[in-house]
Amino acid sequence: MRKLINGMTYWDKKDNPFDLTPLREDIETDVLIIGTGMSGTLSAYMLSQVEGLKIVMADAKNIAEGSSSANTGLLQVMSDTMLSEFIDKIGEEKARSFHKMCEAALDDLFKIDERLGLDNLRRRKSLYCASTPEDVEKIKKEYEAQRIQGMSVSYLTEEEALRMYRVKCPCALLTEGDADMDPVAFIRGVTKHNLKEGVTIYPNTEIDLDSVKENTIQTFTGHTISFRYCIFATGYAKKYNLVRDMISISRTYVLVSTPLKHEPWPEEVMIWETKDPYLYLRTSKDRRIIAGGLDEDVDEVMNDEVYIERKMEELKKDVSAMMADELLLDVDHSYNALFGRVKDGLPLLGADPTKSNHFYILGYEGNGTVYSMAGAKIIQNLIKGERDPFREIVKLDRE
Repeated sequence: MRKLINGMTYWDKKDNPFDLTPLREDIETDVLIIGTGMSGTLSAYMLSQVEGLKIVMADAKNIAEGSSSANTGLLQVMSDTMLSEFIDKIGEEKARSFHKMCEAALDDLFKIDERLGLDNLRRRKSLYCASTPEDVEKIKKEYEAQRIQGMSVSYLTEEEALRMYRVKCPCALLTEGDADMDPVAFIRGVTKHNLKEGVTIYPNTEIDLDSVKENTIQTFTGHTISFRYCIFATGYAKKYNLVRDMISISRTYVLVSTPLKHEPWPEEVMIWETKDPYLYLRTSKDRRIIAGGLDEDVDEVMNDEVYIERKMEELKKDVSAMMADELLLDVDHSYNALFGRVKDGLPLLGADPTKSNHFYILGYEGNGTVYSMAGAKIIQNLIKGERDPFREIVKLDRE
């Protein structure tokens, strides 16, 4: 089993509330979902609304213990690639449609949170900072693209960013309507609902992904699962041959501070920047600072504790360099984890072009939760035989 995370995430401290058993026999189902993280859980939620479908989930680990446990819970309409950059890359119509997909997905996440009474998501503003004076024109171009899109966005000068949010940068975009979350608590809350809706879940059941055929797949314990539809929601655990040439896996670092007594910066806006790799900051409900970045083009986790400690100190210095006011960060949790990127900056969502009953939700890039929601909705539409307005943009065999 591929190791995806090294260290203790902030979300890990909560005990798993489910008493579920691994698969111990051959079974048949309408839908098999491989993965019980964000993508798999949202897929099960959406498909449980389709009458008459028997849904089974299986995971090599326990619920939300894979890629999703490293999720830092920033939910944004804007992705790592700016809207203005997408317009230049894929054309204005597709770029703006993709942006609308992300807006709709974020709205859907809020609807789920409200419908299930989870009280998990918090509305947040995002401050996107120019890392250098050379990036000012990029920020101005992005401001125009988002303004035309109808986003609630403001352009802040260096003086305004400093005065309003105590952030040091040449200029910034202030975007409203984003959010943050506790991803593991959200997954568990939705899972409780899914179980009530009749979804069957088998944790600690590792699937031999290479054994998949049109309507069957094997577990490593020798059991057969027969299905009509199969959804691969395995995070960064496997590079599928279907998309191997389109993706890359990297390593990132995250620290979580002890709780602070006071608001660390005005409105606790989410903060990120234009450079690559970029630094990003958010707060938790108990007023911890969650900071991440220092990405490396390496597809395995770091185990050297001395090296990891050096990275944590580097993160702390980067935070201090960005903020006008001194922040004394005592690190309570730290970890490094794998994440995925796609060459064109778009997620990989939808049907296998050679097997129409096999689906993938590969929410690579830095907006994975939003992509998971979008992918779950696309796959629901595909299984129902309904048209989806976004499927062509994020399909696996796009040119």
